[in-house]
Amino acid sequence: MKDVFLCLDVGGTQIKGAAIGKDGEMCGNILYFDSRAGEGKGALLEHFAEILRRILPQGAEAAGIRMAFPGPFDYERGICLIRGLDKYESLYGADLRREISGCLGIGPQRVRFANDAAAFALGEMGFGQARGAERVLCACIGTGCGSAFGVAGRLAAEGTPGVPEEGYIYNAPFLEGCVDDYISRRGLMALTRERLGEALDGKALAGRAMEGDDAAGACFLAFGDRIRAALEPFLRAFRPDALCLGGQIMGSAALFLAPVEEFCMAAGIRVCITEDTSLRTLQGLTRIYTA
Repeated sequence: MKDVFLCLDVGGTQIKGAAIGKDGEMCGNILYFDSRAGEGKGALLEHFAEILRRILPQGAEAAGIRMAFPGPFDYERGICLIRGLDKYESLYGADLRREISGCLGIGPQRVRFANDAAAFALGEMGFGQARGAERVLCACIGTGCGSAFGVAGRLAAEGTPGVPEEGYIYNAPFLEGCVDDYISRRGLMALTRERLGEALDGKALAGRAMEGDDAAGACFLAFGDRIRAALEPFLRAFRPDALCLGGQIMGSAALFLAPVEEFCMAAGIRVCITEDTSLRTLQGLTRIYTA
């Protein structure tokens, strides 16, 4: 069997893992594990090691380990900088490249890390709908609004015109707070509480809208208009060829995305909806430092 990358998308509540070839081909299914993010350092490192062992196909060799990890994190050096966020705090200051390579007997140079939104962008540009696009803006809407910018198949370099620091839009000022406050699960729940009198997540709101609840449908469209307004300054400044949107909520894109699509059509920007954000993120991990 060919060499594979062992890829993990490490979230605050769940870890997704898969073995993936250098060509992006899946070598088995994506497996899901509890994150156990509140446990101590030793327990977490053993948890990561056990997951990596679980996803390695029988008879295969690990070409390397690739991990999408939440920030703050020094991705180049592999050092976790998370504290005060109720997740992975026991790993603060840990050299995860050295620790994880030691657990698996793999050389430290073969263990690499990336922000999950950056991995998603690399996956879309390498294997998804943005393949071949010259300029791409990728955004994932979930617990927050992750983002990354791409140029010619690679992550945009710092200082690229129209690209914010580190490619992040979540902290940009928006309405009475920042983008993350509004373009996220909690932002949608706050909007439904304001308009409908109760906090609903995307799944619940979509259910009501599809049952013919006009107020729910209007609320969802208002969320779409907020997405348009939040993205518009970056779309105008960066002028991408394609806008790639991911996150579980995109399963209901037809109910709220019209304002974004109308703006992009007028601006000549192709809108791409990612059906499987986890797959693209894991595939994108195989392209760290090669793109």
